[in-house]
Amino acid sequence: MRQPMWMTIMSLMAIMAIAEESPVSDKSPVANPAEDKAEPKTVTEAKPQEPEEIKLPPGFKVKKRGDFTLYCIKGKPTGTRFPTEDCYDEAQLRDYLLAREQNNRDFDQRRAICSACSAP
Repeated sequence: MRQPMWMTIMSLMAIMAIAEESPVSDKSPVANPAEDKAEPKTVTEAKPQEPEEIKLPPGFKVKKRGDFTLYCIKGKPTGTRFPTEDCYDEAQLRDYLLAREQNNRDFDQRRAICSACSAP
């Protein structure tokens, strides 16, 4: 029982010693980040692109609260009859819509898999 264990330990030590002695060149060519950046030719190219307008899904309403624009939806959480209103700013609404699309894709994928499994 002790002999296989010692052989395993010795082989691991030998592998580690070989790995330490192997000639690995750390002198790989390094790209200069300043050379990769191309300067824009005109001022219009230098301006950041404006985000596209959000297409609100059904049920969402635009509300102004001071300087902020919020997108709100009314709903009733599961287990209660009290209505609630969830409001999102533009970044949160974009994240919400992306998560909703991902959930729909996952649901469609699961439905396609399960319908193929239950076919007679």
